Amino acid sequence: MDSILNKLTIDELEKIRSYSSVQTFQGDEQLFSEGDSSDYIYFIDSGKVSIYIDKFNSKEELQLLGPGTCFGEMAVFNNHTRTASAITTEKTTLNVLSSESFLDMIKSEKTISKKIYDLLNARNEELVLKEKLIDLTGMKGRNMHIAIKGDPSLRESAMTRERYVSVVDKILSQLVPKLEDLLLNRCVSKVYLGFNNGEVRVSTMLDPFSDEFHPAIRLIDDVYIDRHFPKMDYERKIGMINKIYDTIHKDSYFDELPAHLHEGFSHYYDKWEPLSQEQIKRSMSRLTQLREIPDFYVRNITISLVKDTIHMQFNCDGAHIVSTLGFEQFIEENL
Repeated sequence: MDSILNKLTIDELEKIRSYSSVQTFQGDEQLFSEGDSSDYIYFIDSGKVSIYIDKFNSKEELQLLGPGTCFGEMAVFNNHTRTASAITTEKTTLNVLSSESFLDMIKSEKTISKKIYDLLNARNEELVLKEKLIDLTGMKGRNMHIAIKGDPSLRESAMTRERYVSVVDKILSQLVPKLEDLLLNRCVSKVYLGFNNGEVRVSTMLDPFSDEFHPAIRLIDDVYIDRHFPKMDYERKIGMINKIYDTIHKDSYFDELPAHLHEGFSHYYDKWEPLSQEQIKRSMSRLTQLREIPDFYVRNITISLVKDTIHMQFNCDGAHIVSTLGFEQFIEENL
């Protein structure tokens, strides 16, 4: 990932470099190691520097940097320890800017300071989106598929284990329309279905921060459903979710967040859209086929109207996270 300082003008970079000192290093000199304190920012005048991480008994190079580039700034900006190591690969001349000199520059160069912090907030917001397994905005309209491997010992024996007909398999044709009804016409916003153990876990608008647990066999009973899940128009449910997000957005705590989180979640709250009713219907109609896929013995699935992501876990302990579009393609490819 490029340094945010590369987005500054030549004059701005020269001003920053004026606070640094010139140092020359021979090849194979360690500049810093993963876990070290972040004391310096480096600008390469000549030579090359390898940025790498240690992986067990080997090194994995992340970047090989040459003249005109800089590195090490994010750890200094965020006051973090180093997340990677740096070593020269040949004779190298660096402009070295200490964290103390950087702070002095920030105090005296107000225009550059503001630009750096704006860039830093944008970078941190970008990292937050990348580092979450699923980004804040969800995957609406995109064919997304993330596979997570499970326990190797389970993977090896997964295909040799005999399947059995569970309580859910016996009632699945009756259960699927009931779960669809919960999401479309009642107060439920998320459904988790355990195919093997018959557990149904739901989140409702009446208590959105916790889960309720119900036996699947009970949810094919209309009287039971009426007793637990009052009807709620889909658009009214969406309006209530928007109100919850709006309440969070307006709370004083939200203004205390770091800028990158404030901006990221503000954008999410402003742009949030639920799954369409048609997307939910299409996904629910595929549950029976999902259970029948020969090479993927599904254990559980989670579908939520809040974000376009479907989570599936399999008998090998692995998981697949897909968009609704990716879900349909996953089934088509594996039937």
